[in-house]
Amino acid sequence: MPQLSDSMDEGKLIKWMVSVNDKVSIGDVIAEVESDKAIMELQCFKNGVVKALYIKEGESAPVGTVIVDITLDKEESTHLEKHEVEEECEEKRTKEEYSLVRAIASPKARLLAGSLKMNIQALQDIDKLPVPSHVKDIVLYHKKRFFTLKALSLIEEYSLDISDFQVHTKQDSYAVLEYIKDKNISRKQKISSFQKALIENLDKSALRAVYHIYDYIDAKYFEKYSAYGVTAWFVKIFAKCMMDFEGFRSSIKGDFIYTSVNAHIAIAMQVNRKLYMPVLKDVNHLSIKTIQDMLGEYKTKVEMSTLNLEEMKGSNFGLSNLGFTGIHRFDAMINQDDSSIAAIGASEAGRVSLTLSLDHRLINGYEAALFTQRVKEVCLEEEFFKEEVKNV
Repeated sequence: MPQLSDSMDEGKLIKWMVSVNDKVSIGDVIAEVESDKAIMELQCFKNGVVKALYIKEGESAPVGTVIVDITLDKEESTHLEKHEVEEECEEKRTKEEYSLVRAIASPKARLLAGSLKMNIQALQDIDKLPVPSHVKDIVLYHKKRFFTLKALSLIEEYSLDISDFQVHTKQDSYAVLEYIKDKNISRKQKISSFQKALIENLDKSALRAVYHIYDYIDAKYFEKYSAYGVTAWFVKIFAKCMMDFEGFRSSIKGDFIYTSVNAHIAIAMQVNRKLYMPVLKDVNHLSIKTIQDMLGEYKTKVEMSTLNLEEMKGSNFGLSNLGFTGIHRFDAMINQDDSSIAAIGASEAGRVSLTLSLDHRLINGYEAALFTQRVKEVCLEEEFFKEEVKNV
């Protein structure tokens, strides 16, 4: 039983192409064998007569097991046993057999090589292809031979089939780009688990009865106590106010409204155009320094792609700050089953714009107005800022 792939441990005999007492020649297909990857033809490497078949069709055997006995022709047997033949004749016979033995490849590999006008036997003879050769070997050789690294990167990025490129000289990235533009090929990207979760959340958010409240927040104490960032201060302030308005700590699931005893706030973060919403739990019990440190830790995890799904669950309020980009005002989509989300814009003339997106099923307009008024009041309480900094 030959090893027909690098990972093959055993093979399954699909069909014998010969019977006992049949004459066989070098290159004849004597059986079909199923490896761990494909069904391939098994070639004969000698001239002779089939003496015995040791396994039945449908049976499997480990690599290296004797599965067929072939009695060599008298002439070939004489060649094998005779040690005093002239060196030139021996080398010629060995070279001929070697070339025939090495011309082995899976049927799919042969088809691909044919479409690419690639001579498998010639490449195997000069050790450019392994024995046996598979589709991946043909693809790899073709890639290295005819494409630059940048060109290969584009081929992978756009999921192109290399057999579409009938080339005879090395292709660079410009040639591949021209092909992409000429064929109007779109780049295909697999949706990650994080993006799937985001899409699902956005689909759910779009079905809600959402309304918005627009206002401005006095920013003088954010600037005065700037040792901690605006986002950290807003997280602390919103958590404080949420404890007075249970609708902001609630979510609807089925026939019930669930209200959390603590404030859990999701923070919008992005890297490489991907949005993440890590959650700070029990924020009403956290100091401003702890909040700042946790935001830093989450930012690092997002950048290193080490954030897990559990760290993005359990929120009841959201916060998105695009003020650092210069954006004056925007609406944010409510995250998961949250009650609402705050969108923070850029500071202008000593004020920061605030937009609240609210789930009308949980929070009516009057309650939202009172919440906003309370947030504005806390932002004007310097004692609040002093106390938080003093307790660090």
